[in-house]
Amino acid sequence: MTAVVAGFKSSKTNIGTAPTIIDFYDCRTSDRGHGTESTQIQLINYNYTSPNENWEKKTFTACFSGGQSHGEWTGRKGDDLYFQVKAVNGNTIVGPTLTVKRVHMW
Repeated sequence: MTAVVAGFKSSKTNIGTAPTIIDFYDCRTSDRGHGTESTQIQLINYNYTSPNENWEKKTFTACFSGGQSHGEWTGRKGDDLYFQVKAVNGNTIVGPTLTVKRVHMW
């Protein structure tokens, strides 16, 4: 993911087994050096005929020091899952951008 902002939605994927896990590796924001870097991620199950299921939000911080951030949604699986970036460094509207070298969703 390169230079995305709050509101960004990933492509949909099928996760047939629970839990659903999202890992981010090597994260950066456009306003580095202005406090603790973080991003808030929400897992969403897309429904064609009813409202989407918005599952709990997770805050990722470890990937900003060159490591890995790991989010696990226990008991959550689905045919059309995606994640949405809800905040970048606490900003929930267009503001700082987020770049993640590698994303693994499984």
